[in-house]
Amino acid sequence: MQTTLTVRLSKKEAQDLNAICKLSGKTRSEVVREALRGKIFRERLDALRRELVPRAQAIGWLTEDDIFRDVS
Repeated sequence: MQTTLTVRLSKKEAQDLNAICKLSGKTRSEVVREALRGKIFRERLDALRRELVPRAQAIGWLTEDDIFRDVS
């Protein structure tokens, strides 16, 4: 199922989007979909970090070296 979304952009945002499209050879829809997928990925990653960092700190994992020491 596809959904259409209308987004209001400022003149500057529209110009920037058009410039990206011209440089990349992608449509406005493609660029916006890619940006949305990136935003969703970052939000999910941030949510995982918020959940897992306190757990890691609780067991003494403060740096990558701490993890490598225990995993190796």
